[in-house]
Amino acid sequence: MYKYRLINTSLICILLTLIMLTLNKRGENSRTFAPVPSVHSINESESAYHIWKTNKVTGRTLILFDGYPHNMGYYSYNGKPRLLATNLIEYSIFQNIIRRIYLVVPEIEWSEFRNQKFIRPIREASDLVKGLYLYNQSGIPIIAVTPASLPQLKEQALVYINNKRFRNEEVLALLARNNITSDIIISCTGKP
Repeated sequence: MYKYRLINTSLICILLTLIMLTLNKRGENSRTFAPVPSVHSINESESAYHIWKTNKVTGRTLILFDGYPHNMGYYSYNGKPRLLATNLIEYSIFQNIIRRIYLVVPEIEWSEFRNQKFIRPIREASDLVKGLYLYNQSGIPIIAVTPASLPQLKEQALVYINNKRFRNEEVLALLARNNITSDIIISCTGKP
């Protein structure tokens, strides 16, 4: 009797392991990267979407050096969803370009950011010194971090820099220090 329980339990564990490995491999295979690394300077945030779409990237991690993500378009649609200045991130999520976001908050703004009512933190990111998982309606993970808490990533990331909040030089130095590579870096000099 115990022999059959052991065999059944072992089979279930092996089956679950195979399922997890298959799902992980499928997720990795659904990510597409830009054919060549590139750096872009744009004046309007919507241009970032067009750059990502032209390079046919999908299922990617975005490191967002900006304020809280551009996902306010949900309430301003009249009919079919479309790209607006206020919904770059949300629209890119629904077009399967972005699957995870690291929102980088300047160190000096961290305490103030944590107390904002609109961010709705879910829980602390226990593996990071300063990190919060944030609630969002799109259903993807948004992890707010300080520059010092930005983790190393196992894959190339998309990088979006709002030059009104971060300088390109400090961002590039941070990415190099953390061994983070990117195939598309976008620097927005105009309106967010």
